[in-house]
Amino acid sequence: MNHNTKKRIKRGLSILILYVGFAITVLVAWKAYCMKEWNTITASLAVIVAILSLYITMKMIWKNEDEREPEFLIDWDFKSSTVTNYLTITNIGGGSAYDINIEWTKVLRNFRKEPVTFGQIPILNKNQKLKTIVSTIPKTWENAKEYGAENDNFTGIIKYKIKKNNKNYQEFDFCVSLGHKKYRTDYEDLEQEFHAQGKKMVKQLEILNDSLNNFLTRNNEDN
Repeated sequence: MNHNTKKRIKRGLSILILYVGFAITVLVAWKAYCMKEWNTITASLAVIVAILSLYITMKMIWKNEDEREPEFLIDWDFKSSTVTNYLTITNIGGGSAYDINIEWTKVLRNFRKEPVTFGQIPILNKNQKLKTIVSTIPKTWENAKEYGAENDNFTGIIKYKIKKNNKNYQEFDFCVSLGHKKYRTDYEDLEQEFHAQGKKMVKQLEILNDSLNNFLTRNNEDN
């Protein structure tokens, strides 16, 4: 059970307890009204106000906790190279995470045919991004086809600590997909296209230069 699921369960139970207390208090107040017990009605109304105030306070505390917790985004990086692709991990939450590592449930392999890893990350601060090399793009597609012709998702779990000295790890589920790249034939941006076309031009110039050198060499031999 991951961290978010545990958090939802705990918060759900807290709200349920408040709802039950609210319902019981309203019922007591109704019976007191029927019996004309004004002191009981006053006490019940005070309890209802206290429950509503506690509910509002809890929501504010939870909102503050959520804003200060780390949150992760794992995504592709096809822009850094026209041949090789990378995987990035970014902390898009409001706080730092510690001792981070990933475990694959559907493995994405790198050029060594080993599971892609960022290693053990000691700390990932708010808005900090790290990247690791995956493989050439064709090899990545071959990796995806191992799970079926139409299956291009890779899934896993990020394990991390909210505080450095904590012993317990939290878990964050993630999924990266190649689906959005399946039918793309263009480049990610103009800069990448420029570099790709530049490499082609350099290769053509090298071929032209080799041909010219061979021609000059043969011409000198004939003379």
